[in-house]
Amino acid sequence: MKLQQGVLRYVWSFVWIVFVLCVAAIVGYFAYSDKLASLQHPIRVTQRSQIDTASVLINRKISEIETVMRLFKHELELLQPEENTIRRAFRTLFYVYPELLQVRWLDENGNEKIRLEKAPDNTLYSVEESALQNKAARYYFSAGIQLAPNEIFITPIDLNIENGEVQRPFQPTIRAVTKAEQAELGTGLLVINFDLRPLLSSLKSLNTPESALLVGAGTSKWILHPMESKEWSVDLIKAPANIVVEIPSLWHQLSTQDSITTQTLNNTVVTAQRINSSFLETGGLPDIYLLTKSRDDVLPALQTNAFQTAILYALGLCMFGLLVLFLYVKHIQRLQRLSKAIKVERDSLKTALDQQTVLIEELAESQKLSSLSIMVAGLAHELNTPVGATNMALSNLKNLLDALRRQANEGLTKEQFHHFISQTDKTLSLANDNNHRAISLVKGFKRLSFERAKDDFTRFKVRQTIMDLERSMAGLFKQHHVTVKNAIGDDLEIEGYPGAFSQIIQILLSNTLAHAFNDRNANQVIIEGSSFPDKVEITVTDNGCGIPESIQEQIFDPFITSKRHKQHTGLGLHMAKAWMYQAFNGDIKIKRTSHRGTQFALTFPVSTIPSDH
Repeated sequence: MKLQQGVLRYVWSFVWIVFVLCVAAIVGYFAYSDKLASLQHPIRVTQRSQIDTASVLINRKISEIETVMRLFKHELELLQPEENTIRRAFRTLFYVYPELLQVRWLDENGNEKIRLEKAPDNTLYSVEESALQNKAARYYFSAGIQLAPNEIFITPIDLNIENGEVQRPFQPTIRAVTKAEQAELGTGLLVINFDLRPLLSSLKSLNTPESALLVGAGTSKWILHPMESKEWSVDLIKAPANIVVEIPSLWHQLSTQDSITTQTLNNTVVTAQRINSSFLETGGLPDIYLLTKSRDDVLPALQTNAFQTAILYALGLCMFGLLVLFLYVKHIQRLQRLSKAIKVERDSLKTALDQQTVLIEELAESQKLSSLSIMVAGLAHELNTPVGATNMALSNLKNLLDALRRQANEGLTKEQFHHFISQTDKTLSLANDNNHRAISLVKGFKRLSFERAKDDFTRFKVRQTIMDLERSMAGLFKQHHVTVKNAIGDDLEIEGYPGAFSQIIQILLSNTLAHAFNDRNANQVIIEGSSFPDKVEITVTDNGCGIPESIQEQIFDPFITSKRHKQHTGLGLHMAKAWMYQAFNGDIKIKRTSHRGTQFALTFPVSTIPSDH
């Protein structure tokens, strides 16, 4: 048995350790995820702000380009200026919108008729006629010449090219083209080059130490990238560097949705958005791709921080689990020691209980013998009067007979004979009455003794049984100046053991005589009975001093008494309660008690066979 318990304890310890490790791993995982999410939250907020701000700046710039083009075209058509006046209008446009690089008028063959442009030092000059170029080969001329009168074509973003060479320093440019009519110039194209350097500068200013903004002009090139060498790859004829090449998975997502919430990609935190262009189908401005990407060292640092937190949580949980296991082992060891001590104590208590049981049985027998001795003493006391009276009557009858003999020898008179007859009749009547009384007492005692000796389960009259008990205890009642009133009706019956019933009532009456009364003469006990559909209740009520409050709760426990100094064992009421349950399946309890007296209530279930039958 001990070996089995030891094996089970080791198995349980192993299972517990595995359980703690699994829980620690789960807690560590969730702690890692939660900590990493909380650390990434500021980056997510920053990136979302970068994307939103960049989107607003770009959309505002595109809207501004369309607005400037429409206003300027409308002004030219409204005023219909001459050729020299048109140059002045072009120059005014530069002053109103300083972010312009070039304003040109192309005829229907692509020849530049007028071109004003801004020099690197921000001075404006009009290009000489000899320096004007033919732009018929440029894509924006082909797209523009096909425009309807009110349409505007916005070109893709690129670096400005003059005479086949990319201008340096770079001039990121976006062009707006619209078809216009002039009296002096005829039908042609109004082409305005917008300088995107201020826009790109504003976008670049959105970068933070943790997150950088990337802007893709369609899927062909980056126009803003943390690594400047990857910008304008198509314009500079370099190796491709764009969203398709560098982040194909993100591009595939953006091809089906306009916005991507923050996600981890290639060990970086990325947020993206696509700005749809309405000029893409005509070969103009493509969709703009906005990306914010954390620096390469940011996410690993956050992951390390989150991992350290997860390790702390997991280690803490493991330590707690090991502490619980340690306490459990200590607890089991303490329980084993206590179990051994309890076993020893149990054996000791069992021995004491066996001894106490034997003692209680002996005391119970002693109680029965004591009850029998009380009945014998009461019977002897009660028989003393009728037997003494009978003996006196017989002595008186002998004296009358002796006197009759003497008178007969001397001469018996009629008067003397009648006197003898009269006195003899009275004496015999007295002797007969007392003899019947003695016989009745003996019969009651015999009936009570027989019931206790035989004690069969039967139906008996309660009043008769109590009357027999009263007669046997009459001497004690007189000694204690107690009057017993039997108020039970003649028709009240109980199914059970009459001997056990009389024994219980005797215990209550003896207990009352011993504890309830003093030497006063008004002591009284009333025995009453009530019949209910499911039970019979017998009450024994005295007008004594009541039961001390200190022992009321334990009054039916063995060896509880307030007069141990007078050799009382404290077993009476305990035995009465035990017999009530064993013989009748009934109960006995204190119904009320005070300084004015105590009432015990005995409850007998109707037609209930006791537990031992």
